[in-house]
Order: sequence, then structure tokens, then C-alpha cells
Amino acid sequence: MAAARIGRQTPTFEHSGGYDRTVGDEACAFFESFGVEFYESQRYQMRLFAAKNEAGEPASLNICLSVPRQNGKSFAARHYALWCAMVEGETVLYTAHNGDTTREMFRLIKELVESNPDMAACLDKRDGVRRAPGYESMRFDNGGAIKFNTRTNSAARGMTYSRIVVDEAQELTEEQFSAMLPTTIAADDVPQVVYLCTPPNEKCPGTVMRRYHRLAHDGGFGSSWWVEWGAPEIPDPLDREAWYECCPALGCRIREDVMAEAANLGKSSPDTFAREYLGWWSPSDAPEPAALSAADWDACRSEGGPPEGVTAYGVKFSTDGRRGCVAVCVRPPEGPPFVEVVDLRSTVRGVKWFSGWLAERKDAAALVAIDGKAKASALVKRLRDEKFPAKAVKECGPSDVVAACAMFADAVESRALSHAGQPGLCDSAKRCKRRDVGRGGGWAFDENGGSDQLPVEACALAYWAAATTKRNPKRRLRIG
Repeated sequence: MAAARIGRQTPTFEHSGGYDRTVGDEACAFFESFGVEFYESQRYQMRLFAAKNEAGEPASLNICLSVPRQNGKSFAARHYALWCAMVEGETVLYTAHNGDTTREMFRLIKELVESNPDMAACLDKRDGVRRAPGYESMRFDNGGAIKFNTRTNSAARGMTYSRIVVDEAQELTEEQFSAMLPTTIAADDVPQVVYLCTPPNEKCPGTVMRRYHRLAHDGGFGSSWWVEWGAPEIPDPLDREAWYECCPALGCRIREDVMAEAANLGKSSPDTFAREYLGWWSPSDAPEPAALSAADWDACRSEGGPPEGVTAYGVKFSTDGRRGCVAVCVRPPEGPPFVEVVDLRSTVRGVKWFSGWLAERKDAAALVAIDGKAKASALVKRLRDEKFPAKAVKECGPSDVVAACAMFADAVESRALSHAGQPGLCDSAKRCKRRDVGRGGGWAFDENGGSDQLPVEACALAYWAAATTKRNPKRRLRIG
């Protein structure tokens, strides 16, 4: 009986160099003795990850792996991370963009170790496994360790690692990249970073892997290695030969009939199918530009405190209703309006804090603009119960949000507002993207840039309220 067909097990594109030897096969054999099974493509990856030069150091300090989704891109890498820590005594950081991915990698490695007594015996007797969310780690009696970390712009600062595995690397931004690299400088051993990625779409904020992909294919990647399974151009979605050429897990964990269904349904355009299922890198998929210019935002910073003038507030609730942000805008008689975030907090216990805080300022508030379907109506009702002036409360609709965001963006571009440089607000303003609102070309702020849109959108609502209201209680601003 003929063996079932499986996808190509060697890369469709590879930029790598020579090496003296590899312990990749030894590592695979070690894990196989505990019941782990590798595809040949994963063995290939392990050989490259564990390749050594004549001095016994990593043959490449940077290895990038690009594989289509659902093809097990992290399988070999997570076993390599465990090998480095448990067998070679290295300090390893496993980092991902999403917290769910980080926790899943920790769970898979922890369960492998704890389910095998010989592996479990290698754990440090006093501090072997830390399970606290956000602080997951494993330590071994040879001094090796693996820490699991969800990336931020300051993730892992102050720590030192000899090996870093960067999962979901297509999401890696320049800020995160800058925060991560210094963690290898003081390593006792020669440091190595392994990047795992899939091709990004136009919504993805990451720029690092786009740059690396371009350099690798242009021949300018130097001593770094790039290993890729992917279509070089957009094929016919129904071309089964292209499926087997690009997907190493096809015929193993991916069924041909499932691929056929995805292709036949026609739910995806040919380019989307090629990117999501066949690992194709679009030459034109650049990240969306930020909604606000960072340079313009910085130019709006004022060293002075809040001025006196017409005072308005903006309240923005998250889509799921679990958080809310209050911002204030003061429009002085002369000079640019001043915006500031008052607080961003949970709404698990309702909107009582928000209504109470605003009610204390009802005599000074010209207008409060509120947005967020999940909690906006509840806050409006509570403010009415607090005898808040009816004309001073506005529950915003989509057109109001569109107008507020557009007006705010224009003000930033023309340097017609000021702010105090609050770190959270600055991060939100500089990194948030645009999200479509309605069908008329309107937009609001979104968090696709890896930031939180609530601070900047709350400020936009406050700015819009201050700029458009005709009410003027003529009271001095109170924030505290």
C-alpha cells in the first residue's frame, strides 16, 4: 500500500551558511525517547537551530523561520528551548505577542517535563516551576531556565538570556525589538535569537520581519539565516501541487479535504488564501500608518499646567465594556485647548465611580461626551439621577465619534492643541491606527498598533466636546 502523501519537508527558500556540526538530531532522539514525534521538516529546523561552529558556538546568532499557519512552526523551537535549558544549561526567554500563546507554550513544555519522571528529576528542587500568570518559568538543577514572557515595549529589560525564541514574530515592532535585544548582550555564552513567524497582512503592525524577509530574499541578510516554506507568488487556490509544495504539515496534521474546502468555498481572495494557507509574503503589505504623526504629537507637548477656560470631558468605554477612560479638555480664551487623561479603570463593579467623579464637577462641566455601547447608556442614566444638567451630557453616536477623531487629528497636525506628555496617553496617541466607522469613509482610533486606544479616543471626545459646546459655566478646571 502506497504511503500517504505529505507536504514538502525541506524549505522552499533558504538563506543560511555552513556549520561544523549540529546536535539537532541528538536533541530529537532525546525527546523521541519520551514519546515526542517530529516531522522531517521539524527535524530539519532543529538541525539548524542547534547548529554549531568549530568553537561549539551557535552557527548563526539570528535564525528566522517562516511557515504557513497551522503548520507547527513553534514545535521544533519549543523543544529546542527546552533542550537548551534542561540539557545545555542555558537561560532561555520564550516570548510571544499574545498572552494566550505564551501561556500555551508554558503549558505544553511544563506538561512534557512533569509527565516524564526523568525530566521532572532535572527540575530545580526549590524553584522548579513558577505558575503565577505573567511570571511563568521553569528552572533546572544545572542552572538552566526558561522564562515565558508576553512582549511589550519594555519586556524583559534588566534580564539577561543566552537564547531567545520570538514566537509570533510577524507582530514584532521596532520598539519591542529594541527592548529585547539588550537582554543578550551580557550573556556568558554566545547569544542566539530564533524568530518564528507567518506572513503578516496589512493590519499587522510589525515591521521587523518584513525588513528581515526583504533582506534575506535580496541577499543582504549577512550571517543571519532565513528558512521559509511559502509560495513565491500567488498560485491558483485550487492548485493542489502548490499546497503540497508550501505546507509541510499537509497530510499529517492538515487534511487535504480541509484545504480543498477552504479553497473551494471562495471565502478568501487568491492573495489572502496564498498568505494565510500557503505562506506567501506580499511585497506590498506594509503596516498601516499611524493615525497621528508622532512628531506632530510631540510638538503639541506643553510644559505648563492646565489653563483656565471652558471645561469638557470625554468618556470612552471599551467594546467589551470592561474598562473605561475619562479625559478632560480645557479651552482657554486664547491659545490651544489642553487635553489630559484623568483615569483609566475597570468597570467590573459598574460605572458608579465614573458618575460620582463627574457629578462632583457638574457645575463646572460644559459638556460630557460619552461613547461605548456596553456602558454609555448606564452612565448617562446615572448622571441624570445625579441631577447632572441634561444639556451637559451627550451620548455619542458613530457620526459624533467620527467627527471627534477627525477634529482631534486635524488639531494635532496643525499643533492646535496641547498636552502634558502623559506616558500612557503618548503611547496611545503615537501607536494607534485607524478603524473604519460606518460606510461613509469615517474612522476612529483602533489598537492595531499594539497600544490602547481608550486614552486617545477619550481625549478626542473631550476635545470635540470643548470645541463644539456653546455652554460655558465659567468654572476653573478641577482634576484631582
